[in-house]
This record gives sequence, C-alpha cells and structure tokens, in this order.
Amino acid sequence: MKYKYDKLQLGLILGILAPLITMTIIYIVKFTDYSLPELVDLLVQKKVFTKIVSLCVIPNLALFFLFLNKFLYRSARGILLATIIFAIFVFVTKFTL
Repeated sequence: MKYKYDKLQLGLILGILAPLITMTIIYIVKFTDYSLPELVDLLVQKKVFTKIVSLCVIPNLALFFLFLNKFLYRSARGILLATIIFAIFVFVTKFTL
C-alpha cells in the first residue's frame, strides 16, 4: 500500500500544486480587487513578484519532510524536483523582469 504513493510523478504534481494553491489563497485573501494580469504587473513593478513566488514554495518543505518521514523517497524526490523548477523560474524571472 505504501508503494502506491511512492512515485516521482506524485511528488512532482503535489510539489507544483502546493505553491499554486498557496498563490491562489493569497490572491483570494489579499488581492481580489485586481485582475490577475493587473496583479502580476503591480508585483513586478514593486519588485516583489519573485519574493512572493519564493514564499509560496514553503509548503513544499512540509510535504518534503512528510514524505521523508513516511519513507516515500521517490515522492520526496518529486517534491524536490518541483522546488528546483520553481527556483529556476524565480532565478530567470528575477533577471529578466
């Protein structure tokens, strides 16, 4: 049963969904006055877009340690891979916007 959840793809999907869900919650709680393109423009203009995206990846830390504690190492690798993808996105965005 444990091996059913020990898949790289599962970790990758969860590692991408967790930050997106976090971003959605932040948008709903704080920024509903703006449309999504307006919000992105505002955040880029104020130079906080990459900082907010970086903070939204924090839930991946909890997922990573959860999978490690359950000995689901392949899923933990997927979480790590998703986090690296977000880090590359932040790095590229920081120097191009």
